[in-house]
Amino acid sequence: MSAFLKYTWAWLLLACCPIHFALAAEPSPATPVVKIQAPDDLSDLLNQAMAPVLRSARVEDEGDVWQLFRRLRPALRDALGTRGYFSPVVNRVVPAASATGPDTLVLRITVDPGPQSRVSELSIEFDGAINGPEFAARRDKLRTQWSLGIGQTFSQQEWASSKDLLLRDLLARDFAAATLAESEAYVDPENNSVSLKVVYDSGPVFTFGDLKVEGLKKHGADLIERYNTIEPGDPYVQERLLGLLSDLQNTSYFSSVDVKVDVDDRSPQRTPILVTVTESDSKRLGVGGGYSSNTGFRSEITYQFNNLFDRAYTLNTGARLDQKRQSAFADLFLPPKQNGWKDSLGLSLDHQTVGNLEVNRNAIGAIRAFTVGVSDYKLGLNLQQEERRTTQGVNFGSTQALVASTAIIHNRVNDRLNPSNGYVAQGQVAVASEALASDQDFMRLYGKVQQYWSSEPARHVWQARFELGTVLAGARRDIPQDYLFRAGGTNSLRGFNFLDVGVRDQGVLVGGRRLVLGSLEYTRWLRGNLGAAVFTDVGGVADNLNTLDIQRSVGVGVVVGTKWSAER
Repeated sequence: MSAFLKYTWAWLLLACCPIHFALAAEPSPATPVVKIQAPDDLSDLLNQAMAPVLRSARVEDEGDVWQLFRRLRPALRDALGTRGYFSPVVNRVVPAASATGPDTLVLRITVDPGPQSRVSELSIEFDGAINGPEFAARRDKLRTQWSLGIGQTFSQQEWASSKDLLLRDLLARDFAAATLAESEAYVDPENNSVSLKVVYDSGPVFTFGDLKVEGLKKHGADLIERYNTIEPGDPYVQERLLGLLSDLQNTSYFSSVDVKVDVDDRSPQRTPILVTVTESDSKRLGVGGGYSSNTGFRSEITYQFNNLFDRAYTLNTGARLDQKRQSAFADLFLPPKQNGWKDSLGLSLDHQTVGNLEVNRNAIGAIRAFTVGVSDYKLGLNLQQEERRTTQGVNFGSTQALVASTAIIHNRVNDRLNPSNGYVAQGQVAVASEALASDQDFMRLYGKVQQYWSSEPARHVWQARFELGTVLAGARRDIPQDYLFRAGGTNSLRGFNFLDVGVRDQGVLVGGRRLVLGSLEYTRWLRGNLGAAVFTDVGGVADNLNTLDIQRSVGVGVVVGTKWSAER
């Protein structure tokens, strides 16, 4: 390299160095540090109020500290006002003039919230049709539902909650156009009191009209009518709209559904019900797999067609291969009738190996299902043929039964997906006769009650289960295994293999005519839907109660939602 180039690079480096050092020496803005002295029960509230201001603030000198305090002070006062503290004293602790160092840029604040204001006056007034004499009891009930009463400490959250509660009640029934017309909270900081006034305008009384359906291309409007139980002229009840929405969403016909009424207070009588749908694909193919502690690893393929014969009939068909069970099925579901009846037809082929007994089963049947209140009913007729043999090839013969059955499930829980209080009771009766295509007369009776209770559902839940079943027959040899009883496995007698509790017939484990099961379980929720549980199950299966051999199991497990993911 020439001397000229060497000196040129040297001068460039020297010229750049001062610039580099000057940039490095420039101080960066400091994130503010705030220390606040206030009652412990208000610390979370005050920290939340300061957070938006602190995110954008920077402190470099004493002037910035004072500016930050001036920005925080109104935010703190406003936050305290939401809890009823309308005369707070918010001060800055100023460091001594002789103080030096970075600690002088720490903002120290003291907060004295003062006395909490209480509600001294409350006025709840109504305008509109609700002022009619026929709604006098409803007006009284609405006033009793108000939660922020005279003498209570004022809270912005309770104030908003009380207003919303009454408005939701008005909107839920009769008054679809109800509004909160006036809302006033007058604060008297000198007397630490708050006067509240609300005025609700109910608007006119609404009634339902005809359905107006949009979005249908493949199906006719009569499909929607089948799910609608609302008659023109019925009083407006929001819950009935939600019921129609839920029923339509739970079908396979639509990928999205919206149900509402045209809330026009100029024409409240027979207001149309607007139903907007997006139809789903008519054909669906599904492939899946998984594992069950009952039947082991499984794979399955399903096919669904929801517009068979262009009449909105739904065909579900598929095959399923488990380690212990292999089956194929085809089910035909008809759209519900106007009275709520839901009819279906089904055909199934099934092979199952439990213990040392193999069962081949063919069945065809029909079911009518309907709901009355909180109870679900099913009426069924099923023709079943069954062949049984041992895994060693010993033939146990075949049997046939034409069975008429009825079942009821009475659901009184607070949440069907994650119950914590209430109970579910169910009962079943099945009857077959030699005079009507059956190899043996018999009657099967079965009942189950599951009770839930908890004082703190977010922390723990207790549940108890009791099952009792009997088959009235002179013998069981010609009764299909489906109509006898066995126990063992998940949701039965835990700690035992799937259907591994029954009776012995010539060394082969088969179903019995008597069933008694009981269970007690405690779940402790740890985080979200994850919990730990301890349980005990007792019960057994026999042909006669005097020969019943009671089995017992105790275990612990991990609970995800309401499903067991681990067992003893």
